[in-house]
Amino acid sequence: MNTRSSRFLTAPVLAVTLAAALTGCGALDSVLGDGAAPAQRDEPGGEITASAEADVFSLQLGDCFDYAALSEATSISSVSTIPCGDPHDAEIYAETTLTEEQFRSDLALTEAGDTTSPTVAEQFCYDAFAGFVGTSYEESLLDYTLFSPSEEGWEQGDDVVQCILLHPDADFTGSMRDSVL
Repeated sequence: MNTRSSRFLTAPVLAVTLAAALTGCGALDSVLGDGAAPAQRDEPGGEITASAEADVFSLQLGDCFDYAALSEATSISSVSTIPCGDPHDAEIYAETTLTEEQFRSDLALTEAGDTTSPTVAEQFCYDAFAGFVGTSYEESLLDYTLFSPSEEGWEQGDDVVQCILLHPDADFTGSMRDSVL
């Protein structure tokens, strides 16, 4: 049973140098969902087969979902998952595990409002972008954001950062992998 309550969501990144400024830091403004089920999959670890509100901790690489539904949330516990073959605007494209030193460093940057240095998590997502999409972030029409542990989540064992591609239209179908968008 998952005892973690929520994950931290950064605002979309418009430029790596602005990433820290756009991070939703401070008090947790909203929590969406409560006790949602895992994403519906064709097999454990497989593709999502049906749209549903799913526990954020059940998300995996390649999962697609409705980012627009998160609106102004900074802390979430569930997301509206969607099979990638159906219209969607977000896809998880990379993930990493933070060390405690990295987490504390990122937290300090965010709390200090440092807008000149990307966090470890933001840099990881930036670095993984071109390899997944097939073009650089600067040349792409796609944006990215990330899910990262909240301080409360970290204390409960959440140490994973998930990088999320954002398509400007909510009607994208398929994977954004190698899309060169």
